[in-house]
Order: sequence, then structure tokens, then C-alpha cells
Amino acid sequence: MSKIYFLVNGPGEISGWLYPLIRWIKEFKPSWAESFSFNSIIVPCQFASGEEEKVLRSWNFFKEIIPSNKYWDLFKDRVKDENSVLFHIGGDLYFNFILSKRWNSIPIAYVEKYFWIEKFYKKVYTLRNIKLKNSIFVGDLRFDFLPKDAFADNNKIALFPGSRSYVLRFFIPFYLALVKELVKDFPDLNFTFFISPFVDERIVKDTLKKLQTLIKELPINFETLDDMNKLKGFLMAITLPGTNTLQLAYMKIPMMIILPLHKPDFIPLEGLANFLKGNLREKLIEFYLRKNPYLALPNQIYPGIVPEIVGKFQFREVLNYIKEILYNREKLKKINKIMEEKFNKDYLTSELIWKDLYYEILSKIT
Repeated sequence: MSKIYFLVNGPGEISGWLYPLIRWIKEFKPSWAESFSFNSIIVPCQFASGEEEKVLRSWNFFKEIIPSNKYWDLFKDRVKDENSVLFHIGGDLYFNFILSKRWNSIPIAYVEKYFWIEKFYKKVYTLRNIKLKNSIFVGDLRFDFLPKDAFADNNKIALFPGSRSYVLRFFIPFYLALVKELVKDFPDLNFTFFISPFVDERIVKDTLKKLQTLIKELPINFETLDDMNKLKGFLMAITLPGTNTLQLAYMKIPMMIILPLHKPDFIPLEGLANFLKGNLREKLIEFYLRKNPYLALPNQIYPGIVPEIVGKFQFREVLNYIKEILYNREKLKKINKIMEEKFNKDYLTSELIWKDLYYEILSKIT
């Protein structure tokens, strides 16, 4: 039986890019899939939550899951397996390619932008057209299997505290304080706190237990976000920057992005910059923000489409900003209309990838 290994790293890539590919196989059950063993390799990543293996196992799909602490061991021995495929979804493109050479496997990749090593991959599927001879523009996997219009002019607000446990410890109390103040002016509001499946359940339970007295007094419930269809029928969302901001935009749900920078050491950075500490790290973040004023993915595509509050802000600043929006819901409806114009896709990227991959490569190695 031929093997397909998915190389993945953090929550964004797993939930946004890998999940649609796996869901397509599960839903459409192509006959050729029975000839393959599906496996995953978790690549070390500073943006990881530490719960990636748990989430992948919960899908009940992979025959083998190799954890991140075993990744570098995979380079030690040459493996001769011409019928295996290494499919890069996340991690370092260079090292994942070298691993495919060590294993004598077929290297495939799904990428967002051009690096340089992609030209040596057998096939590259791209989110944007990067014009490589071996590439096919297929679009954004993150939009697959999402409800196309989940906005509703009601009193329901979704809260997202991110997918890392250390962030959760801050954002649960922060959001609860926001809710407590907001319901004084808007008593009809109802809040749903969506917990990422990538956070440590023990930390969630411990944090909620300490805040139980406050929670009982508030119109709020807690849900694990294991299905994006749970987001149907919301007025707006309050969230951190991340993959879910782009998915919310596709679902036409207006949002406000919050990122406190009071403790720069807790903000993960790309590459070697992640090893910087103290003032140097803080200066680097400030420099990045001057060059890149928007952090939310929708704003990086269409600048200013959703509001952001980033920096060393005070609690009252966030509260007043949200109140202003809720007093003037026309702002939310305007954002919804703009999203209807800008974020649309009427096909499945996962289907394009699988059909091309089968006819071009998989059918020749079974």
C-alpha cells in the first residue's frame, strides 16, 4: 500500500489547510483512496500550541502520526520508497524537501507565496498565482466547507481567545470583563466563547473553575470550535489575529481584532527573530507594525476592511470602541456588505487538488 505523509505544523495550517483536504476524502470517499495509507508528520514550529497531535488523532483518519519531537530523527536514515508522497502543508519548505529526498519520496506542496525551493518540488498547488512551471493555482483551502453567509442582525456575539494556552489565561478573564461591562448598556446581548481544540483542556477547565462565580452572572456559554457551522447566525466576532479572521470574512461575519502588546515575549515571531528577547524584541515588533499596519488577514488583502486594536491599550479603550459599534450597527452591516463583495468562492480547492494529484501522480504509483 502506498503512503501519503502530510507535513504540518501549527493550528492555522492544520485547521485551515489540512482539514479541508481530509474532509474531502471523508465526504466523497474516492475509490482510489483505499489504495493509500494516510499519515501525518508534525513539523516543529514556534507558532504551535503543543496540542497538534491530539487534534490530528481526534480525526480518526491517519494510520500513523509522527510527533514534532521525532521530526529531526526522520533525517537520520535513508528510506527507499518511490511510491510514497510527502505533501508539504506547513513547516519549513526547504527541510521538508530535503526529507523527501532522504526518503526518495515524491515531494508535493501547497503554498501561499513563493519562496524558492518550490521549483524543485514535483507539484505545487498555490493559494495565489506564483507562475512556476510546476505549479497550479487552486485558491484558498481555508474557505472550503464553510457556510457562505453566517451573519445575522441579532444579539449574538462570538468570542475567540486564540489557540495557545498561555494566551487563553489572559483572554478568558479579559473577555469576561468586557461582557460584564457590555451587558450593562446592552442587556439583550448573548455571548458564545469558542474554545479552540488546539488548547490544553486542563488549562481551560482550571481557568473556568477559578472564574465560575463571575461566569454564572453573565449571558455566556462555552463551545469547542470543532465545526465552523457552529458560527451560523452571529452579529459579530471579537478575536485575535489568525486563520479564523479570514474564515469569518468568508462567512460574512463582521469582526474586531484585538492584540495586546504589553508582553512582547509572548508574541511568537517568524524565523530567528523568535529568539530575541527584551527591548530588542519589542523594537522589532514596533518596526514590523510601522511597515505592516494591519495584522488581520482580511485587512492584509483589503486594507482597513475590519477594525483592529493593537498595542499597549487600556481595557476601557476596547470597551468604548465595542460600545460605539453596537450603538451604531450600521457599521457592522456595512462591513458585512463589503465582505459579500470581496470574499466569495463557489468551488472546493480541496477537490481541485485531489483530482489533479490523483491523475498526475497517485494513479501512476498505485
